[in-house]
Amino acid sequence: MTVRVGLIGYGLAGRVFHAPLFPKAGLELAAVASSRPDDVKKDHPDARIYATPKELCADENVDLIVVAAPSDLHVPLMLKALAAGKHVVSDKPFTPSVAEADNVIAAAKKANRIVSCFQNRRWDSDFLTMRKLMGEGALGDVHSYRAHFEFFRPEVSDIWQDQPGKATGLHYDLGSHLIDQALVLFGTPDWLSADITSQRPGGKVVDGFHIRMAKGRQRIDLMASVLSADFSTRYAVHGTQGSYMKKHMDIQEEQLRGGMTPEDPGYGVEPQDRWAEVTVLEKGKLFARREPSVPGAHYEYYRLLGEAIERGGRPPVLAEEARETIRMIEAAKRSSEEGRRIEFS
Repeated sequence: MTVRVGLIGYGLAGRVFHAPLFPKAGLELAAVASSRPDDVKKDHPDARIYATPKELCADENVDLIVVAAPSDLHVPLMLKALAAGKHVVSDKPFTPSVAEADNVIAAAKKANRIVSCFQNRRWDSDFLTMRKLMGEGALGDVHSYRAHFEFFRPEVSDIWQDQPGKATGLHYDLGSHLIDQALVLFGTPDWLSADITSQRPGGKVVDGFHIRMAKGRQRIDLMASVLSADFSTRYAVHGTQGSYMKKHMDIQEEQLRGGMTPEDPGYGVEPQDRWAEVTVLEKGKLFARREPSVPGAHYEYYRLLGEAIERGGRPPVLAEEARETIRMIEAAKRSSEEGRRIEFS
């Protein structure tokens, strides 16, 4: 059986970050609900086109609904799809709040359907490479982990991400990825502290943050800003046997925006000048080298999800994991507002 996908939204997320992944993952884009029918027809002439999500959810020839709509619509659209008996994927952020995540999870259990969050950056080239090194013990016991998302966009734009609303702001947007990656590596922290701010003149939403987590002796720093003209660090990871330093963003977004698909040669493959620098202790001396990047594979999320739907297995990102990310975001907001550390039992 080929899993048949119904895509809600054909803006940047739906058109660039979701739809191109389906063929490589073995999924079929069967239908799209969008206000841009001409764009959909041009790119996917065989897909059925609907004017509303309600019509799409009623399509009996759709197995999985992918929600690629603005953040404030994620919850109502997920609930609508689950009520129609569909499996569901939401783009990040999963929900605005833990309470809403609980409602979605309960609805999925009632419908006996999978609900998941598109945490594609678990399959970034640099993250896969780092996990490989950590799994091999090349860095020893990691005691310091720093991850950045930094850009230079000094002007406030008219896009919905720059406007006040539910689950908007950089902490919900890129924070969802940074927190998810940290939770994958280290689990729920012992405590968290955060400084969340709006730095741009005229800014109405969060556009910068620094979240610090601790797990035993480990210190985990997650940072993002849209006012960084010098993007010099993506990851800085230090352990008792060595360090992993990465300067460049994963190449897949750049490739997808440029029209490349996962089925094209070279997709997800980083050129050598983007490889991380790894310094390791060998025979009492430190040696530095360029570490070949594991190819990025965002489509793996959908391949694994397709297997889970077909065989009844575990999805690649559990709804409970997505809920935990939202719990960390809520804790970070509270820490920043109250100026204190939040402890976790």
